[in-house]
Amino acid sequence: MDCTEYAETKRKAAKKISADIRERWNNRIVQRELHLMGEAGAVQYLSDYGRGIGTAKVIGFALCAESEGYPEMAIGFWKRAFELETGEKPIALNTQNNATTNLAPGKKLTAAPKIETVNNLVVAELPPHLQPGRIVTMQPVDAPSERSYYIENPDYWGQPKRDGNRVVVIATKDKVYYQSRSTNLRQQPSIEIETALIETAAKIGTFVLDGELYYKSCRGSEHRTGAQAATVNIESGFPTVQPSAIYGIFKCLFFKGNDLTILAESERIAAGVEVGEMLASLCQAFETVPTFRTTAEKLLLANQQESENREGEVWVLHNCRYVGGKDVKKFSMVRTKYCQELDLFIVGLTATKVAGRPFSAIEVAQEIDGKLVPIGTVGTGFSGEEMQEIARRYEANRKNVKIKVRSQGLTESGKLWHARFLEFC
Repeated sequence: MDCTEYAETKRKAAKKISADIRERWNNRIVQRELHLMGEAGAVQYLSDYGRGIGTAKVIGFALCAESEGYPEMAIGFWKRAFELETGEKPIALNTQNNATTNLAPGKKLTAAPKIETVNNLVVAELPPHLQPGRIVTMQPVDAPSERSYYIENPDYWGQPKRDGNRVVVIATKDKVYYQSRSTNLRQQPSIEIETALIETAAKIGTFVLDGELYYKSCRGSEHRTGAQAATVNIESGFPTVQPSAIYGIFKCLFFKGNDLTILAESERIAAGVEVGEMLASLCQAFETVPTFRTTAEKLLLANQQESENREGEVWVLHNCRYVGGKDVKKFSMVRTKYCQELDLFIVGLTATKVAGRPFSAIEVAQEIDGKLVPIGTVGTGFSGEEMQEIARRYEANRKNVKIKVRSQGLTESGKLWHARFLEFC
């Protein structure tokens, strides 16, 4: 069965489009005019809100797009649904057959970039280790010394930790690649970011950035997904305000035809500032993550991070080379944290009377000496889609669902303090 046959089968079996799909269509898609972007609009929506989304909901969005008269956007949703259900990459859909009625197409923009295999990804200007899908990012390890050591040591520079996902950007004048820390390629975070990167690469040539992609809510809080930021907006009384995708630049790995991984960290940071200024002049979705160099500056960084309840800091030797992975011998890059991140088992879901919510909070336990010890509850950090996925996984396998949780520590009784859900383990 190809993607076209798949879509036709699902249309025949379809029931009424649910109210929550209609609500998301109006509040998330129409408000941002994603429906006017064709297939790229579906890609954008799934990038912002599709983490952990189920096949049924993606099909619902495809059907909704068709019913509203936007078959090109529906194609993007059909492709994703087909991939989720079959595990296969979809072959192009026939736009003439993707709806049961003759529908007026929406405004069509450039189709979203395809995720290609590593063997097909060749950027001529880049050395092999900086090709898309092959970049091993430099990872911080837990600091072996107290925070004061890095503040007072002139060899270490500090940067604030951002609460998002590590993303390497490879920008050329024709195409942009986005690579995760696990070397997987991912879709563009936003049309604005994509456009600014291509425009800048057309002026200065191919460049490679190392940074963090996060989503900012109307309150300024940082989140790993657009759905999490959107939930904060809704809870704050601003349901139609869309979260902002922000790319925070740590450093630059390739610039002006030069491989910067063989140089000092200070050179990479300086190049990142230069590229970041150009990108920020085109689009507000870029941030150059500040670097603190002197003892006074680093002390200010630590005080700010703690007072704002931030995650912590990253300290890096300013004269080190870029070493992929974790350098546990030289401690070229370390992290100090105010919060703990724990991998915990779900042992229960508390009941709720709120319509549409499968539970109120997650009951979790920590494995200690082979036994599960209850450690409290987690009642925030998850979107509506993630709540449904949490409930589904727990019901399917009540003894073996693990999640990553961030907490500001433990109470005197050993319970989580201000804990929030991060992701599935």
